[in-house]
Order: sequence, then structure tokens, then C-alpha cells
Amino acid sequence: MNWLFGQLHGMFGNKLLDGWRSGHVIDGKDTGIENMKAIWADRIRANGLRISDVRRGLEGAERLKWPPTWGEFIELCKPSICVDAALYEAIQQMQARQKGLDRWSNPAIYWAAIAVGEYDVMRLTFSQLKPRFEIELRKVLNSEILPVPERFPTLTAPGTCESTREFARTRLDELLAMPLNGKLSSRASIDWARRIITREIETGTVPRRKLDIAREAIRNATGEPAC
Repeated sequence: MNWLFGQLHGMFGNKLLDGWRSGHVIDGKDTGIENMKAIWADRIRANGLRISDVRRGLEGAERLKWPPTWGEFIELCKPSICVDAALYEAIQQMQARQKGLDRWSNPAIYWAAIAVGEYDVMRLTFSQLKPRFEIELRKVLNSEILPVPERFPTLTAPGTCESTREFARTRLDELLAMPLNGKLSSRASIDWARRIITREIETGTVPRRKLDIAREAIRNATGEPAC
């Protein structure tokens, strides 16, 4: 709490102190300021705020002219999101992500879309998606929210360009024939990733998130992208 208070004091100076100072000092500490620290610490625990949430709140507070109240601060830490607007964004940005052009207003929207399923987000209607998306968005907002990951190269749909399944199979054989670069101790270490990629080549049914993880493992082992 002292760290958070120090950050806020660094932003707002005596505006922060004057808002909480009682003038009643015990052992050199103003009781109003100490009460503020205790209340905020209790509310942070009660609301399950993580350090990443608090940092997000501080980033939002930088735009304020006056120190935030507790209600304002928790809104900065965990901003409410309009489900309809978030879902529209998810649909649009998942399409843009196919070309590496996605821009997300909040990483929670991306992770909620991933939880629903990238294919479903781009295929189903808004009304079909909304109940599932709303549930997943609520789950994401109540958890640690990671940044949106870099888009990994993906297999182009069969019949487009040269990245057909036949080409991908050849490319996979080339990759697996390469010597390991020392990041993994043995080829057996990426057997699981090889199986995932092979299953995608054969069936095209592997979930995108699982496929990205497998590609990254092969790339780390060989120094080359996995197709």
C-alpha cells in the first residue's frame, strides 16, 4: 500500500494529501492519511485486485487532474466493458488478425474471443455469440489479463497460394530434419508439437491456440517457423 500511495503522491502531490489529511497526528503520522491507506488496502484485497490491475489503475490515473476516489480508482483498475461493443470489436479484430492488422482496445476482449473460439467468432451470428462471449469476458475480467500475443504465421487455407497441406507437409519434414539449436536437449522434446502440426496438416481441426503453441516450440527448437 505504501508503494501505491507513493505512486499516487508522485502524480498528484499535495492534492492527494490534502484530500485525506485530518490534522490529527499520532506518532508523526496523520490519522486521516493512515485510514485512507488501510481502507484502500482492505478494498484491494476484497475486490481481488492483482498487481497488474493496480498498475492499470495507475496508468489510467495519469489522465486525471485530481486524485481518484476509491470508486474511480477501481474503475480504472477493472474498467467496465460494454459487451455489445466488445463483441463487435472481437469480430472485427479477429478478421483483421488474419492479416496481422488487429488493434485491441483492451486485451480482455481478445482473450474472451479466444476462449469462445476464433473460428466461431468469425462464423457465428452476433446473437449466437453474445451469450458465450459475455460469460467468457466476465471470466477474463476476473483473472490475470495478459497482453495480446504476437500473431504467429498460420497455415493458409487449402487452395490459396502455395501453403496447401501438401506444401505444409513438405515444410514440416524439412524443419524436423534440421539439427536442434541447443534450446531443447533432444528431438523427443518436440514430439508432442510435431504430432499437433501433423494432425493439423492431415485434418485442419486443431484449435488455433494449441497450434500456435506447437509452432512456437518447433521454432524454438529449430530456429525456423513451423510452416
